[in-house]
Amino acid sequence: MHRYKLAILSTVMVTGSVLAANPTINVSGKITPPACNASIIGGGTLVWEPVSHNSLSNTTFTALAAKPATLQVTCESGLNTRMAFWSVDANAGSAIPGINVPGTSGGSNGANPARIYGIGLDPVTNNKIGNFSLIGKTSSYDGTENDQTIGYVDNGSGHNSESFGVANFSAGWGLGSIQEWTVLDVTTKKPAVANSFTFTFDVVPQINKKSQITNSQEVPFSGSVQFFVRYF
Repeated sequence: MHRYKLAILSTVMVTGSVLAANPTINVSGKITPPACNASIIGGGTLVWEPVSHNSLSNTTFTALAAKPATLQVTCESGLNTRMAFWSVDANAGSAIPGINVPGTSGGSNGANPARIYGIGLDPVTNNKIGNFSLIGKTSSYDGTENDQTIGYVDNGSGHNSESFGVANFSAGWGLGSIQEWTVLDVTTKKPAVANSFTFTFDVVPQINKKSQITNSQEVPFSGSVQFFVRYF
């Protein structure tokens, strides 16, 4: 007992000699919201074969062959949610309306200034080279195909709507820069609640009239559109 008491006294004395330092353990961290990841299946770079100047039209725009692209949104395990997405054109100032994409109806894509994306300026004439459109084709959620309809809302920069109109893919709608699109439930025709979503597009560039494009050198064209996805 005597030795035990001495040991306690010794410990107290040592502790007291460093009180001025006030050792501290700091604890920090963060709690993150459930996450979803968006990507373009197969990568987002599409390249067209060179276009002969002689093949361009003298009177109208020339639509190039469509290439497919698929937006995929996958949420973490256990998260079921609704999603919507919109687009931002990185080269909007160079976009010029052209013609309706062949095989589509109405002025709902390449001829509509709100549904096109720029592909740059001619380095010699400084004219706008043309545009490209994103034509909605099919959608799915958790493997359930919904290839007939899309949900859309013309909400500008609000990006907070939970109510969407219904449109049919057969019209060849182009994704508009002031719109949000969503994948619809096949039964309710409201935004689907799911863990994963896909949305496929035809990407269709158009080249301006021959007279607007120089024939004295090669004219490269390129454009970029960025998707923003929200879930709610």
